[in-house]
Amino acid sequence: MSRLQAIENGLSSINQAAFQNLCDSFLTLRNSNYSSFSRTGSQTGKQKTIKGTPDTFLLLPNGKYIFVEYSTNVSAGVLKLQDDIKKCIDTKKTGIYLKQISEIILCVNFNLSTDEIQRLKDLLVNTRILLTVYTLDALAIELHLNHRDLTHEYLGLPLDTGQIVSIDKFIDEYGRVSKGIATPLSNTFLHREKELQELKQTISQNDFIILTGAPGIGKTKLALEGIKSFLSENLSYGAYCVSYKHHTLLDDLYQYFDVDKDYILFVDDANRIDAFNQITGFYKSSRKGKLKVIITVRDYAFQDIGIHCQEFSPQRIDLEKLTDEQIIEIIKASPFNILNSTYHKEIVRIADGNPRLAIMTALLAKAKQDVYALYDVTDLFENYFTTFIADDGEFANNFNIKCLGLISFFYTIPYKNREITSSILNNFSLDYSAFIDAIDRLDKLELVEIQFEHVKIPEQNLSTFFFYKAFIKDNLLSFEVLLNKYFENNTSRFRDSVIPANNTFGYPKVMEELKPSLQSYWNTNKIDEEKAYRFLNTFWFYLPDETLEFVYELIQSLPEKEMNTYNVTYENNAFSYKTNNVIKLIGEFFHYPHKLKDALQLAFEYTRKEPEHLPELIHKIRENMTFDRDDEQTNFTRQTALFQILINGLNAKDKLLSTVFYELAKTFLGFSFHHTKNGRKMSFYMYHYHVPNIPIIQLFRKNVWDAIQINFQINPSKSFELLQTYCHVHPDVSKDVMQYDIQMLVEIIQQQLTPNSFEHCKYVQDQVRWCKRNSVFHSSFPELLNKFRNSIYETFLKIDWDRFRDKEIYEFDDHREYEKLKEAEIRSSFIFNDKEQVIQFYNTFVYLKKLTKNEWNYTTTLDHVIDENCTKNFQIGFELFRVVIENNNEINYVPREVFKNHLKESQNAEIIWNIIEQNNFVQKPLWELSFYDYLDDSLLTLKYVQSLMNTVSSMNDSYTIHFDKLKRFLVIEPKLFQIILKTIVEKNEKDRGKINVWINFFSEYFDLLGDDIELIKKAYIQQDKIHNHFDFEGKGMLNILKKDSNFLLEYINSLYDVKQFGISSDHKRLEFVWQVEEIENVLVKTFNLIIKKEPYFGIGEHFCNAFFRNLQGEQKERAIQFLYNYLKTNYTSSEKINIVVDIVRHSMRESFNDILLLFLTLTQDKDVFAKIWWRGNGGSVHSGDVNFGDLEAADWRNILSIVERSEVGIKLIPIKRYINDKIEHSLKQADWERERRFLERY
Repeated sequence: MSRLQAIENGLSSINQAAFQNLCDSFLTLRNSNYSSFSRTGSQTGKQKTIKGTPDTFLLLPNGKYIFVEYSTNVSAGVLKLQDDIKKCIDTKKTGIYLKQISEIILCVNFNLSTDEIQRLKDLLVNTRILLTVYTLDALAIELHLNHRDLTHEYLGLPLDTGQIVSIDKFIDEYGRVSKGIATPLSNTFLHREKELQELKQTISQNDFIILTGAPGIGKTKLALEGIKSFLSENLSYGAYCVSYKHHTLLDDLYQYFDVDKDYILFVDDANRIDAFNQITGFYKSSRKGKLKVIITVRDYAFQDIGIHCQEFSPQRIDLEKLTDEQIIEIIKASPFNILNSTYHKEIVRIADGNPRLAIMTALLAKAKQDVYALYDVTDLFENYFTTFIADDGEFANNFNIKCLGLISFFYTIPYKNREITSSILNNFSLDYSAFIDAIDRLDKLELVEIQFEHVKIPEQNLSTFFFYKAFIKDNLLSFEVLLNKYFENNTSRFRDSVIPANNTFGYPKVMEELKPSLQSYWNTNKIDEEKAYRFLNTFWFYLPDETLEFVYELIQSLPEKEMNTYNVTYENNAFSYKTNNVIKLIGEFFHYPHKLKDALQLAFEYTRKEPEHLPELIHKIRENMTFDRDDEQTNFTRQTALFQILINGLNAKDKLLSTVFYELAKTFLGFSFHHTKNGRKMSFYMYHYHVPNIPIIQLFRKNVWDAIQINFQINPSKSFELLQTYCHVHPDVSKDVMQYDIQMLVEIIQQQLTPNSFEHCKYVQDQVRWCKRNSVFHSSFPELLNKFRNSIYETFLKIDWDRFRDKEIYEFDDHREYEKLKEAEIRSSFIFNDKEQVIQFYNTFVYLKKLTKNEWNYTTTLDHVIDENCTKNFQIGFELFRVVIENNNEINYVPREVFKNHLKESQNAEIIWNIIEQNNFVQKPLWELSFYDYLDDSLLTLKYVQSLMNTVSSMNDSYTIHFDKLKRFLVIEPKLFQIILKTIVEKNEKDRGKINVWINFFSEYFDLLGDDIELIKKAYIQQDKIHNHFDFEGKGMLNILKKDSNFLLEYINSLYDVKQFGISSDHKRLEFVWQVEEIENVLVKTFNLIIKKEPYFGIGEHFCNAFFRNLQGEQKERAIQFLYNYLKTNYTSSEKINIVVDIVRHSMRESFNDILLLFLTLTQDKDVFAKIWWRGNGGSVHSGDVNFGDLEAADWRNILSIVERSEVGIKLIPIKRYINDKIEHSLKQADWERERRFLERY
């Protein structure tokens, strides 16, 4: 009989009084947060029950009750329990209102069906009372796993012996109990020197220390080393360890610890000791000698232990797993001396932070001298667990391995839910009670963790091993049953179990065992296309033939399509969210050489019939098939196979394959390839792989270049485009590979390109220059440079701003000197004598500008050319103006240098003005504005003032007006800026245009805008809507507020015109308002407006913080006083107080306490208090292991501490109770977060 069954039998036969006593003891341990406890249904001093409702109750700190009812009356069953609940909610019987009852607990020594439990819950459906039912199953498991002292006391079951032991004895027992599973404590201490020094210092300075971290990372070893080191330097101390075996500890503690001497007490895995309160109680006992307590606790259980120890102000030390970098340092050091990064990656993956596994794997790698030996480490894991898997009696029936295999697959199993757990176990003919006993033993061996009513294997590498051993290697559990029962709803678990087993223990061993089951499942489900895709996406690697056949048959069913051209372009992230099922599935084969040729041919055939998916296929190939370091092991067979297909298609004039060849050759002729790979523990890493200059790569590139050469005349544009792509400047050039390429590239240039083409000339010159820059040379370079130069290219060299006499701009040290030389070259090179030369230059200029796509530099060049010709011969220069305008300014040119130098004489200015005014062309308003800016002061007349106003009136597109040079016109028309501003406002209002003024307009020129404050306000709001960063420092707005402080209200109201979802996210800076006298009244109205316009939910920062950031001195004092007054006036309105509280939470934190205390003096209304977001609504995102429930509880505790300082007195009791409820709720949320993390990941 298992121990669990013995407990179940004991509970079934226990009498009512003993059962009630047992459950009372159990519940006080499970619900330690109570202020009062009463057993109304038990007779004091006797083991008898008496009538009472409820049988037991607990009074919680928040003033609510937990009622408890017990029953051993199996014959009355659920009817008695229904009657008990009815009595508990009968106010006349209990004297307690329903809203004061938090929970009703039923403890019974028999089981209930789900229907019976639901009938009990239905009795409370109209209340807010929680019902908890402890049935026979639930109680038995709780007592079995967590409270064996109670089973001994009340059921008479025997206990293991418990001891206080020496360090040496503890190490010996630890090794024997672990049966070789845990890393032996006698091992050499490695790579924890920093942590050891920290621990030694902490022991010296503190008396209560908690060492926390994940299981199996060396907490115990570190603690023992720290204690030994401390003892060697502090000879007055002795040390004992708790070797806990579920027995009372107090007698042993008092027996071993002399009250006059100094001791260290080491408590390992404190979270597993249900009698931990006895240790804390002993620590508090009176003694003359010193007592230091060092405990270890698993990270997920720290909070529970921390609460028990918080009164001792424990010092916490967090111990992390050995990092991947530390593991690598170990294996790089003597005696391993493994320096190859490929080995590092595999060893780190297998070890998963476990130093012992890392060392064993390193020894294997060193012995085999082959990285592929690390792809099957079955023997290594077998050796690691040699004692565990040996047939030594305890595990002879392999039952434990089966349990571990199931836990591994499901990740966690809710062992207390008998219905779910039994349904899993029954599928594999495993007994539930035996499973419970097994996980208890495995928990002691630290092979599983039991927490939050779930069991899991704590480390991924261990989980992978036990899945492999149970389902694959030893075939203890049926993989076929697992597949048929659970694949449909647990697809990801198959991927997370099978693939790691494949990677760790070798594809052949895994495939050999799984393939028959997989084929059977496939044959049964392949007719369902959705199921087929889901199954093959998981297991394609083991069923490659079936997968390819599935895709082939799908393609055969598609109709043929004739296409003359194929699109291969796509946008970034085009396939991030929606992918094609066929390409996704067939793309899995692109990672490996096996079956790759068939997969590629199928992929191309699919896109031939579904050409709209060709861009996605191109993307998939680039994503999965570019050169990588792993390809070196297979002589780059993937890339070779791909281009063998493409080159054959190109030579056969296949339109699809030819298109793909030219597109992918741009990529695969690269020198370096960027890769982003998934790392361990939800991480990723990036690196560049540089293509080596080795024979196989040379042959690959030669084949590509030869294909380009042979097919150049058939596909001249695509071939030339490919050459241009190769020439693109990028930093990751391989000199050796480029030197190999250049001999074939020169042959293509000599045979296929002509100096009659400017594009060919430019390409050859750029290519040679790029080669030389990378120290790549060829004997034909001088000849090519001389040959590929024509008249247009010569013109290009002079026009192009980035080149000066065959030198690049980067070849000059002095940038300003370069600009002077370049400008001089341009001015001297393009002096024209007649209109024909002007037109010829213009046509060449337009051609080059469009070809090179260079906007700014080319317009600068043109400005210099026109200016120089106007200086030499104004009529010739003006002719170039005329040509530009006649061609509708297709080059987007705006004169600046020309106007600066040639608007000084009346005649020239008049000629230029007339041609501008007599024609309509692109950018005409900008020409006019530039004309006004550079017109000489002596030529300013009323005519141009009127023209300036007409220019603004005629603007139809988005333009920005700069006013700095227009100030000169104020001499003629003092109200000019006011007139222009009015025009802009009317224009924007009428035409919904976007005529902008420069950002400093209202700060620099405010005094020139006249007295029409309404116009100024309207203009300001308009400009603020046009661009977000207008008047960023608020100087312009401040000018307006000093004239009319009510503008603040108008401005804020205007923000809601364009912000449908509120303005709180704007993060504006409006603290300058405190420079305005008597702004407080306007601010009150502004606050009230915002409250009316936008509800506040306590999330993020409220918009009103904009008025209170970074205040100093008198302005800060005014702001604080304003908040006090606003609070005093509006303390009954939670909506208004919420703004004040948000401001002091974010922008004026030093005033938070005072605001809270002032609020409490004004009102003690709990309902108003509860509507205020005193701590906001939600937490910020933090890095690291942050529990938001704990953070929230800490916030509420801080708020409670402030409330406690108030002198209001007993009127605050309801508010304090509300805060205590929030603390309790937060702690429950924290527990839920810990449970979620426990259940989620390794």
